[in-house]
Amino acid sequence: MENPNFSKVRIAYFSGTGSTSRVATAFERELAGRGVSVLMSEIRAGFPLSEDNEDLLLLLFPVHAFNAPEIVYNWIDRTLYEKSISAAVISVSGGGELSPNTACRLNSIHRLEKKGYSVVYEKMLVMPSNCFVKTDDRLAIRLLRVLPSKVKCITDDLMRGVVHRTTPKFIDRVFSRVGEFEKRGAKAFGENIQVNNNCNACGWCKRSCPANNISMLNNRPMFGVECLLCLKCIYGCPNKALEAGTLKFTILKEGYDLNALEKRMEGVELAPVEDLAKSYLWKGVKKYLLED
Repeated sequence: MENPNFSKVRIAYFSGTGSTSRVATAFERELAGRGVSVLMSEIRAGFPLSEDNEDLLLLLFPVHAFNAPEIVYNWIDRTLYEKSISAAVISVSGGGELSPNTACRLNSIHRLEKKGYSVVYEKMLVMPSNCFVKTDDRLAIRLLRVLPSKVKCITDDLMRGVVHRTTPKFIDRVFSRVGEFEKRGAKAFGENIQVNNNCNACGWCKRSCPANNISMLNNRPMFGVECLLCLKCIYGCPNKALEAGTLKFTILKEGYDLNALEKRMEGVELAPVEDLAKSYLWKGVKKYLLED
């Protein structure tokens, strides 16, 4: 039986290139379909948080170097009101719940607990990779199509009061600590983004940057030191005018567009998951897609 006291949920999410935004929307639809009131809070620099009496905080973020992005920490520490309510933390990655990612939620959970929240549930959801290595389209479309059922299973657990906490591996705790240095690299990455001749000064990047790290000067984008390395500006620029000046190997040459992926995969016959995810790199994705 569903918990009758579970009536209002705040979904707080950070999303760069769109994967976590899709997850947030999937949760919103699932919860609303059950008659639950949903408060959507996108985590962006400068966005105030209204204080409401929700029953549950559902925090969603993409994994950045074995951790949450810095903006998520700032949101918890500086913006989130202290409350004695339940919270669930859902991370989103392109590799799944396997080493070295098993400690990726730990720092966020500790921060929530310092605010008085009782973290009762944590889970990893898998979406197509947006950096380093491209997810095969046939795997990527499976991840998009299975998302609603994965969200339904998590929502079922939450509504039934299921408690699910994990114990990260020791080595992954080390990776998590080391990975925090990525945040310094992110700032350097942002400062060195290059603007090519395709730029028409439309200002899309300035309006879209979740960190407010981009300004316009003499009709050209200027980049500050608050970059999160979310890659939203590079992949999303409508004129393909932005390029990485450093860490170029992180950028997918094909770009990252989930809507385009869905369109090109319409009617395409899909091979078995086992045939598409053979290497260790895709072990977590394979497990995720094949589990009940």
